[in-house]
Amino acid sequence: MNAKISHQATSLRVERPGRAATDFPAIWLRDNCRCAACRHPGNGQRLYEITDLPPSLSIQDVARESDGSVRIVWAPDGHVTVFSELWLNDHDLSSEARKSRKKKPTLWNKSNGNAKPVGDWRQMVADPAAELAFLDAYHAHGFGLIRHSPAVPETVLAIGNHLGFVRVTNYGALFDVISLPNPNNLAFTPIGLGVHSDNPYRDPTPGVQLLHCLESDAPGGDTLLVDGFNAATILRQEDPAAFDLLTRMTVNFRFRADNAELNARQTLISVDEDDDIVGVHFNNRSLDWLDAPAEMVEPWFAAYRKLADILHRPDGELVFRLAPGDCVVMQNDRALHGRTAFDPSRGRRHLQGCYVDKDGLDSRARVLRRRLNEKKGVAAWTRCAPFARPSTSAGRTAMAKG
Repeated sequence: MNAKISHQATSLRVERPGRAATDFPAIWLRDNCRCAACRHPGNGQRLYEITDLPPSLSIQDVARESDGSVRIVWAPDGHVTVFSELWLNDHDLSSEARKSRKKKPTLWNKSNGNAKPVGDWRQMVADPAAELAFLDAYHAHGFGLIRHSPAVPETVLAIGNHLGFVRVTNYGALFDVISLPNPNNLAFTPIGLGVHSDNPYRDPTPGVQLLHCLESDAPGGDTLLVDGFNAATILRQEDPAAFDLLTRMTVNFRFRADNAELNARQTLISVDEDDDIVGVHFNNRSLDWLDAPAEMVEPWFAAYRKLADILHRPDGELVFRLAPGDCVVMQNDRALHGRTAFDPSRGRRHLQGCYVDKDGLDSRARVLRRRLNEKKGVAAWTRCAPFARPSTSAGRTAMAKG
């Protein structure tokens, strides 16, 4: 890589041809030491507390080894850490490098959403590469459609627990979406539902929702999906002030049933430390009263209405019909979903759904990728010289939707 390495007591500088110099703070480098005394060799977890490190930690010396690795000697304890140039390059802290490491979402609308991620369940369970391809496309788009799964009850649980970890709530492990008399939720009626994210009244909000089709004979009941990230991006472009307000002001969401009283506060749009959109929570049915300063009420409702208008634009809606054996997998804080009205007097419509924690699908993709890479012989870690640890260390079915 031909990098030039220099240092001060508090940082290491790496300069590469054609790129801006990158500074690595000393404490950050020391905390990333992975020697056998610092990290468990099997699981990689730290074997020390942050308070075990010297408070006056500094870089004493830096040298290049014959293989190009960077060897750091720490003061005052003389501990030695060795990083490969590849590791330092992969963990560059510059804004450009951090931006390049982020997975960029593939924004979609009606015009390009029909090229939706589709997986064949039979292939996914037989071929890890096919499953990973589906998960990668799902993560980019915020949703995916699995076809050719068994159209039998509780299949949604099998899919959910295969891809991740089903979350059991007051609704149970799964819920049936059918038309019911005197329902506690509009989802259990035949009326159409506007796009929404599920359970924003729950803390934390479910990360992923699965809806599996068992029967779809009734006319209507088509699935609606809108890319919440695309809608929020449009709002930011058309009305930056409204976007900013919806990222800052938390609102109340509430659900009440015989066995539950759920309430949570969150913003309609969530952004990360780089101001990138990472979540959209929109549910008109469960939005509770706005607990905010009086002077902020009208601006907030204007911003809320603007976002709702964008979400309801026909050019943003992806509309498709689920067939028996189809299962749609949706990131609940991005792929807002709804349905058209249906006529239960002319046929049955029966879906079963469940919630899965978002990190479960993230984990599944990483595990599959790791295993496939291991088959190809891909492996890389940093090297660290051992040191003595300081002596001071302490050693069934429920009814709910939306």
